[in-house]
Amino acid sequence: MTIRIGTRSSNLALWQAHSVASALGKAGIETEIVEFKSSGDRSLGGNLSSSVGQFIHTVDDGLLTDTIDIAVHSSKDVPVAINEKIRHLAYMERGTTNDLILMKRKEGLESLEEVLNSETSAPLSETLSHFESGSTFGTVSGRRQSLLLSERPDLIPLAVRGHVETRINRLLEGRVEALVLAEVGIRRLNSVGALDSIKDDISAVRLESNDWPTAPGQGSVGIHCNADRYEEFSSIRQILNHPQTEQDIEKEREILERIGGGCLYPAGIEVRDDVTRVKISPKGWKNTFCEGRTYPVYSYLGNYEDMVIELPQDENVPVHSFPMDGPRFVSTLNSDRISMVLANNGIPMENISVIELNPVLDAWPRDFLNKFASKREWPYLVLTSPFAAKCAIIAAESNPDIARIQWLAIGEGTARACFRRGVTVAICAKSRNSNELVSYIAENIDSKTPLLIPRSNVAPNDVVHNLQQLGYSIDHWIGYENRPKSVDDATLSADDVLLLSSSSSAISWAENGLVVPNEIICMGNNARETILSLDHFQGSNVSVLKGPTTEYLMQWWKENRGR
Repeated sequence: MTIRIGTRSSNLALWQAHSVASALGKAGIETEIVEFKSSGDRSLGGNLSSSVGQFIHTVDDGLLTDTIDIAVHSSKDVPVAINEKIRHLAYMERGTTNDLILMKRKEGLESLEEVLNSETSAPLSETLSHFESGSTFGTVSGRRQSLLLSERPDLIPLAVRGHVETRINRLLEGRVEALVLAEVGIRRLNSVGALDSIKDDISAVRLESNDWPTAPGQGSVGIHCNADRYEEFSSIRQILNHPQTEQDIEKEREILERIGGGCLYPAGIEVRDDVTRVKISPKGWKNTFCEGRTYPVYSYLGNYEDMVIELPQDENVPVHSFPMDGPRFVSTLNSDRISMVLANNGIPMENISVIELNPVLDAWPRDFLNKFASKREWPYLVLTSPFAAKCAIIAAESNPDIARIQWLAIGEGTARACFRRGVTVAICAKSRNSNELVSYIAENIDSKTPLLIPRSNVAPNDVVHNLQQLGYSIDHWIGYENRPKSVDDATLSADDVLLLSSSSSAISWAENGLVVPNEIICMGNNARETILSLDHFQGSNVSVLKGPTTEYLMQWWKENRGR
């Protein structure tokens, strides 16, 4: 009898399948490898963590249709709850469980090859000290994101999808400044020469397990079978199963099940013989982070039997609970995060909404991916404002093709607007205005890549026009409407500073006849031109925000308000 082994088709998944085939072959059992494409492989979007188990379901389905006899998975990809008609057959002996942070070669840091040939590891805080404020990290894992941002809230997570080799190439291209990847996968690819052409260009740091317990099951190859055939395959279990690995991973999965399967509470859980390491983030960590607040992380290091889990509870502190006496920023950005960060630095900000967002969902393109021969040809969705981000999130709920492609955010604010709503963008251009966005795209995105650009009904067409002039194929449409709101009179003093987020915000402020202080800061030159054209703002000093919003505002306040 030939045992049909089901697997995903990536190099790493095939390495795992061949390791199973080799072990069975040594025992005189013939095998055949059957490759599948999973739903996770068919998407480049940034909402990977929202679909638990998407890398295993397609392969496991082959067990139920008798297309394969056993299914091979990375154990970390297997959710706590699986189909009752499927059983865990075996866990192969576990490799290393550490995660690596990869970056372009940096002086003073070891190369990837040197790290793989050593046993050195580093604390998380020491590792992150090598990265400047606002650095981008490629990971869509809720566990990795929450642990990173609990230590460094200034970092920007990005979705870098595809095979490991593809992700590393994105790093070398400058798409991100760092990647967080499982060491075991890197080792397996390195063992077959898959990294020979690129590993000399990479520096790496191995994260200490006490700081960074990894995903339950990480480092092990798991084998599934049809539940009805479990006894039939008992001899295969005897060949493949490593008892200590099975014991450790079953304990990890039991802990994971106790906290809700990792869906609500992102968790690093690692059991090695008698040592258990656990870190759990609160279920509302993402909202807390996006509001500019810190969140607790539960940590445990000790014996498995002695562990008492205390799920971290986030304190729901109102964002606007800070005194507003004296000068303050008055903003149309409506960013809780910026308000909170400024308040924590002694700078009050009041948000006043003067614009209503009305998505025009019928105008968004649908069912467009079937015309492309491969994912390499798929378009990017370009988001030019937090309003565009909010609308894209709404559109993606009923528009699968929008959800599957890569999203490019003009800057940090737009990237975080997506992140708060559950989508990690693929690219953050870190641009302050439309001209910088066009320059970024021209320098980093191949002109053969189609671009989708939803626009507001009041936005100028500069980005679309300038990119078309550079040879890009653009599909653009009115994706949302910015409508002025009727606002009661806002009380401002001459020493307050008005922060206007857009031309439409400036127009609405003027139409409402709201008080104008002496100083106005705006987002971009288009907004500045609109402000200067309106009689309502005559006599005020108008400047354009430069650099990351929060940092610029804090520096401006220090220089101009003396604190």
